[in-house]
Amino acid sequence: MTIQTVPLNKITPPADNPRRAIDPTALDGLAQSIKTDGLLQNLVVRKKGRRFEIISGERRYRALSLLAEQGHIETDHPVPVEVRAKVSANDALRLATVENVQRVQLAPMDEAEAFARMVTDGAELADVAAKAGVSEATVKRRLAIAALCDEAKEAVRNDNVPLSVAEAMTLGTADQQREVLARFEAGYHYDADDVRGWLTDAKPSVALAIFPIEKYSGTVTSDLFADDDSTFFDDAEQFLALQTEAVEALAEQHRQSGAAFVEVVTDYHVSWWQYESIGDDEEGEDGEAETDEALGVVIHFPPSARVEIREGLRKRPVRQSVTEAVAEGPAPVKPKPEYTTPLLRHMAAHKSIAVMEALLANPRTAKEVAVIQMMQGYDFTSRMKLDPHPALGMFAADDDQPTGYRAIAREAEETASALGIEDKRQGYAAPSRGAWETLLCGSKDPVALYEAVKALSDSALDQLHVLLTALCFGQGNMDALDTGDSLFNRVAADLDVRMRDHWRPDAAFLSRRSKEQLAAIARESGAAACLGGVGGYKKGELVKALERFFTRAAEGDEKLPAEAIEKANAWLPGGMAFPAVSADTPPSEDATEAEPTAEDEQDGEAIAA
Repeated sequence: MTIQTVPLNKITPPADNPRRAIDPTALDGLAQSIKTDGLLQNLVVRKKGRRFEIISGERRYRALSLLAEQGHIETDHPVPVEVRAKVSANDALRLATVENVQRVQLAPMDEAEAFARMVTDGAELADVAAKAGVSEATVKRRLAIAALCDEAKEAVRNDNVPLSVAEAMTLGTADQQREVLARFEAGYHYDADDVRGWLTDAKPSVALAIFPIEKYSGTVTSDLFADDDSTFFDDAEQFLALQTEAVEALAEQHRQSGAAFVEVVTDYHVSWWQYESIGDDEEGEDGEAETDEALGVVIHFPPSARVEIREGLRKRPVRQSVTEAVAEGPAPVKPKPEYTTPLLRHMAAHKSIAVMEALLANPRTAKEVAVIQMMQGYDFTSRMKLDPHPALGMFAADDDQPTGYRAIAREAEETASALGIEDKRQGYAAPSRGAWETLLCGSKDPVALYEAVKALSDSALDQLHVLLTALCFGQGNMDALDTGDSLFNRVAADLDVRMRDHWRPDAAFLSRRSKEQLAAIARESGAAACLGGVGGYKKGELVKALERFFTRAAEGDEKLPAEAIEKANAWLPGGMAFPAVSADTPPSEDATEAEPTAEDEQDGEAIAA
């Protein structure tokens, strides 16, 4: 190996590097280290025209470039390099992957795609594991997530989905993976076991069966207006026994037909990179494959029981360069960790209890931790996760938002700004519907958030706690009237919430009432007298007339009688009370029914007519 120096400005980054994510903070730390102690390890490059392209050492190169930008070194600063001759693009990628894995850990998704490209190029699992110094099990896990749909990969890169959930998502189809992502985006919280169960616990579909359906003696559940995909076997155990029997018979049939090999894979994934298919591009003039070699068959029979058969396969040969590279001396397997998993749990439990006891003696810090967990600043292991009340989402895009919503949104914006919290969702994720959603949803840097919360005054911390609580509290079931002695109604009564101070009948409410109900509203609110009766109005006209009447009354229009203004501003439907009251709810024992007036009878006759 010969080391020489070349000017920094003659070096170019690699055209293809498995490391796509480089932590700016770590890069700055590396630059400071080089500034203090110099470059302790040379770069590996290859000659490309008049310049030198990096094979390994891109982080060191970027750190040197940062020092040059800051004026600490010259742009032509001499850099020690090892020049590798006759290195192909594939070999450069392999060396860069191994170098990255053995030094600073690649992001999981970058590592996965790098390993996938290596095995596709001819390396076996053992080769990749040996050169990278990891176990074959780790390589398999990374290769599995490399097959995720693009949206799922992007979510993993942006830390919107934890790695454990991403691994569980590999059990589903691309559409199922997107559905899991949509559920995360909607605010649901799933761990890996939840996702795994959802993808694997469904009843088997009739469409999966490769055996004659008449062999099945159990019952089925069927949608008469759908195809077989919507018809399911109720006896999953009998289905699996028949499916297994059919797979075994199919494998024996291929063996008898002279296949070079027949493999039945029962894992969730097949290492398809180990095989290559003899396709149309290798056919002769008669349409037959131009090979005397006997070809094999792989039958994929995963726990989902969906059988996939691939014929005409040949095992992919391992490139000689890969074999020689491994023979040079594989990297040693990483040493066993100092602490086993059970011991880690034991120590973590003792440390957690100690911190809990300390929090009991420090209410201020406990409140700081509480609001951080409420804002999901404690990554995906947080035991305290809150969802914004759905009422907030109903008004987020409205042009005419309630004054209460605007007040809440304004305080949420000021709080998020004070804490330095921004909506950073990317990829498939939709932008936040408001600062209130940004505060409660999406992962945040827990340490940075803790420092920001610690800087708050006691009163500001109390108000933050109040805001986060308020964002999540409201009527429990929004699809039904809350007519009981619920917590929601109790709190509203104690706070003396009067809905006529917050709401007046508008088109959204009035247009959803029937003509008869609108006439009753007109009588009860005093609008009927001001409108000269309501019998001659069509429903749409009556909606607009009532909306104008309530608006004029709220503004104190002097053209309206004082009595009408008073009645209009006091009118409230029973559904807006705490608790709600409606005709569907039995009246209380002391409730009395008002005697009909002459005006009521006149309007009733007009409506009947």
